[in-house]
Amino acid sequence: MPDISLASNLLHAGKIISFATDTVYGLAVDASNFNAVEDLYKIKNRGKNKPIAIFLKNLEEAKKLFYFDETAEKISAKFLPGSLTLVLKTRPQAASLLASNLNQNSDGFLGFRILDQKFTQDLLEKFGGIIAVTSANPAGKKPAIISAEVKKYFGDLSLIIDGGTCEKKIASTVVKISNNKIEILRQGSVKL
Repeated sequence: MPDISLASNLLHAGKIISFATDTVYGLAVDASNFNAVEDLYKIKNRGKNKPIAIFLKNLEEAKKLFYFDETAEKISAKFLPGSLTLVLKTRPQAASLLASNLNQNSDGFLGFRILDQKFTQDLLEKFGGIIAVTSANPAGKKPAIISAEVKKYFGDLSLIIDGGTCEKKIASTVVKISNNKIEILRQGSVKL
């Protein structure tokens, strides 16, 4: 069993870690740590105007941070937990829990995932906060689906947890919901 305590401690220390999700390998940092989020953008060579999604334990937690309209309620009930990133408008209290540089395009929308995966659930439980996670690949390259690819892309991160080959091998589907309208931003492992 990977060391959840070590992963949690490194996140608290502002470090970048990598682990297998249900879809592809992710790079993760403490979502409330401005400098850690900055490092994540740098290592990935990701444009500052592109938000980074957060991982949450459950829908209850999500409803404290995001506004859910009727459509968001239906979609989340059907597909979460699962391989879906839901992009919703954040509530005002989200600003006090998340680093301001997670969402610099400032339209007030942010993506979140709730994974049906024991490791991620255990990590979130131990960490006790919110993690910002993006696929483990430099911008424009294919996401890593084995730990060796993460190492090839980024060298020695503080921690790369080998979770074997990712099951779905394709990133999550990203869906934005606003005023009960659905917009598919990226077609991924969940077919909508």
